This record gives sequence, C-alpha cells and structure tokens, in this order.
Amino acid sequence: MTSRAKTQGAVDVLIAIAGAGGGAISGVVVGVSSYATLALAGGFLAAFFEDAVWARSDSQTPSGAY
Repeated sequence: MTSRAKTQGAVDVLIAIAGAGGGAISGVVVGVSSYATLALAGGFLAAFFEDAVWARSDSQTPSGAY
C-alpha cells in the first residue's frame, strides 16, 4: 500500500507541473498572438495525438480481433 501512495503522489506532482507549464505556455501564446492562434494550435495538437493513439492501438490489435 505504501508504494501505491508514493506512485500516486508522484503522478499528482507530474500532473500539477504539466498543468502549470501548459498554463504558462498558453499565456505566452495569447500574449504574443491571439486566442484564435491558441485554439488552432490546440486543435492541431489534439488531432495529432488522436491520430498517434489510433495508429498505436491499430498496430497492437491482434489479427482477427475487432
């Protein structure tokens, strides 16, 4: 049980750091350009990661499985 709590704490810290980094970067993007640029960049990133996840899941599907 101790290792589970330790792992959860580490994950919580990493998520907090990622959120803070994302907030800082989005502030810079909006400050330099606009909300439209931020929205387009977010859309492109989401589409890229969606394609990457789908491609990975397709390559790991056993033959004959649906």
